[in-house]
Amino acid sequence: MTEEQRRAISVEALGLLTEQISARVVHYRSDLETNAELDAITAQVVAQVRALQEVASSENSAKMSPEVIERELIRSLSGLIKRLLAPRGGTQEFVTHWIGPVGKRVAKLFFESELHERTQANKERTIRSAAQGVYYVLARYANRLRADLESFEYEDHEVREATFERFDKLATELRTEFLSRRSPELQRVMAILSDVLTEFLAEAIADEKDVIAANVIAKSGVARLSGSVGYKIPRTSFPVFRSAWEKEWIERWVAFASARFVAELQDPDEPFLQETIAFFTDPHLYSETAIVLCEAIYDFLCQEGFLDLPLDWRLQMHSRSSG
Repeated sequence: MTEEQRRAISVEALGLLTEQISARVVHYRSDLETNAELDAITAQVVAQVRALQEVASSENSAKMSPEVIERELIRSLSGLIKRLLAPRGGTQEFVTHWIGPVGKRVAKLFFESELHERTQANKERTIRSAAQGVYYVLARYANRLRADLESFEYEDHEVREATFERFDKLATELRTEFLSRRSPELQRVMAILSDVLTEFLAEAIADEKDVIAANVIAKSGVARLSGSVGYKIPRTSFPVFRSAWEKEWIERWVAFASARFVAELQDPDEPFLQETIAFFTDPHLYSETAIVLCEAIYDFLCQEGFLDLPLDWRLQMHSRSSG
């Protein structure tokens, strides 16, 4: 994979990551009735707390120059990255905990890519089983076939419903049989991903924590924004912090992982199918893994008091984890 190809994947993956986050709309228990008196008291308390925070923030900002604030933020962020990714008992707890959610996203993405007749590079797939070929044809003409079924005259409603159920069942059976044949390849993909992700977090993130912290804080400009303090990123500064963090993450992830994937995929004893090799160049693979891990890191930074997350962001993560 050339440097130009890696840059192209990084740009597209970062765009997908931003698009996924921006497109979310949260509906959090809108059916609940509220007490007007209680709401008024709560709003008053919140306003008082925010006023106190603003005063404290202004006083701290007046005492500290942007350069000092920047150094403090870099030091804190670097220390928190070290704490998060430090091995415990010979294993890296962060990877152990989050490889499951990452794996679910990657598996879903892998099977979805298999169901398309063409690869990411717009090449027709080689048919490797009867179920695969019939499924592709059935999927290609599904709307027309359903329209033809709609045009028939049925003896009664039950026969019509049974006909469409049979049609849908046939498509499901073909899809299941086809995808089950690709499961062994997916297991190999997940084994490679797990190893590469562990190496990435240890070598490209933990070992480079000082550089990453300096790049993110400096490029985001959070130390020079109104209300900035040396001990945390305020809620209003989260968007620029997130943008700088995810750009740094994606560029490092693509550069590191693509090189490792190429090496792993060139095993002469167990060659991968061309479709699988193409899967590792899909920008979605990089954005899907990044969105899970970056959200987990934001949550950790928030719990440690370093990052104030917007309320809707917190509700989004709560909704996703309980969904």
